[in-house]
Amino acid sequence: MKAFTPVIGIICFFGFCSMAKAEEVLDREIQLPKTKETTYELLNRITDLTGFFFVYDSDIVSSEKKVNFPGGKHTVKQFISLIIRDPSIQIKIIDRHILLYKKETPVTIVAESLPEINENPNFIIAKAIVKDARTKEPIPYVSASIEETGIGTITNQSGEFMLKIPLFDSIQNIRISHVGYNQQIIPVELFLNNTINIYMQTKIVLLQDIIVGIVNPQKIIREMLNNRPVNYQNDPVYFTTFYREGVEKKNTIVSLTEAVFQIYKTGFESSVEDQVKLLKMRRISNKNETDSIILKMRAGIDASLHLDIIRHLPDFLDLTDENAYNYSKIDMMVTDSSLAHVIAFEQKPGIAEPLYKGELYIDAGNSALLVAHFEINPHYIDKATNLVLKKPKGVDIKPENAGYSVYYKYWNGKYYLNYIRGDLTFKVKRKKAFFQPSRSIRTFFEMAVSKIDTVDVKKFPRKESISTRNVFSETKFQYDSRFWDDFNVILPEEKLNEAISRITSKIEEME
Repeated sequence: MKAFTPVIGIICFFGFCSMAKAEEVLDREIQLPKTKETTYELLNRITDLTGFFFVYDSDIVSSEKKVNFPGGKHTVKQFISLIIRDPSIQIKIIDRHILLYKKETPVTIVAESLPEINENPNFIIAKAIVKDARTKEPIPYVSASIEETGIGTITNQSGEFMLKIPLFDSIQNIRISHVGYNQQIIPVELFLNNTINIYMQTKIVLLQDIIVGIVNPQKIIREMLNNRPVNYQNDPVYFTTFYREGVEKKNTIVSLTEAVFQIYKTGFESSVEDQVKLLKMRRISNKNETDSIILKMRAGIDASLHLDIIRHLPDFLDLTDENAYNYSKIDMMVTDSSLAHVIAFEQKPGIAEPLYKGELYIDAGNSALLVAHFEINPHYIDKATNLVLKKPKGVDIKPENAGYSVYYKYWNGKYYLNYIRGDLTFKVKRKKAFFQPSRSIRTFFEMAVSKIDTVDVKKFPRKESISTRNVFSETKFQYDSRFWDDFNVILPEEKLNEAISRITSKIEEME
């Protein structure tokens, strides 16, 4: 796949890059050592000294090509020539980026994994794959948002995202952020007609920069809870969200339901229930699936809303004397602006109930909860009878695992729910079928907030809202052939896309 590749370097070197002027960077003289490194590593050395990031088509400039570099003192433009060694490569400065390209070979890419999109002349579509700069592995659940707006999306498990940018917005940048990585600000111009690769770098935290001492993890959690009125919204807002739930058996998608909701989201102290209005919906089912043992998820939408653990505090955030958990601080991670405490929790020894274990990421500066990953303790998962599914009669179900992730995003002075994910696996067997082996069935659900509105927020009329506690895949709806329309969605990850393409699927159209 062709891809434009931003080479992400350290943003500042001894404060020098903050004074850099775009129009002068190519003529600036810098000193580099004699070495043999890849193109990526050499260009990254220039980024370290200038603060300017490189963007190029990886089919034109090979990132992994080894170069015998002479070193010395030259201008940035001369060093680029010594590294690339291709006179047809042209250079253009865009904001804080150096674009390397061939004028005669413009590149237009449509990634195979992208869903069918109805193009709209009122939007620019930004598409990218986000990867770890060191491992080159895709990074899931990275936040991609249009600066200074409530519009955004997240990467799927293949590291891909697609963001629709209204043309009437005078927004120039897309903010790419994820806990543990340096935040990136990418000009919209770099996305035009191209899928780009974004390589994010982890930030090294020097030990002397951290005050090492005895840390009470419960105190960190308590400060997070006490700072909820400062960090999180307590007035109702509208969320536009994309929701997906599915059932997978033998690595084949049995059913998939996708929808766009508008949610009346109440504040964390409110006693009023959230409301959900259905805007768009579609179902994809496998006509070749003949096995009658098919599970359906009950209350997946309700589960998503209740995984807003800032509003619906779970037992592992209950710090009363009866608390059933042990806590420990296990790490420090980089956030967009500071550091985050990583707090691990697990039920105390001697407690044999199916409680949770996991990790909390709490901003060290303002005590905001940024991310939570948790699962039902695998040692006691077979006792978790509260995992309610709709199942056929005459079937025994045994849960194998149940894991959840919750992400929050900072916008306009507050933190808002950004992404929810749940993955559950069950062993299923027919009753009285003594010689028939059990089989695994995986269910999953995810919900991403693609837009936040805070103006003129009112409750929905009762007739416009839907029940969140029923089996959502059985909801009646009017199918719209322009399902994706102008909404931002979570792209199907590569595995999901491949699974769908292997089956004879149909999109149910309801009269």
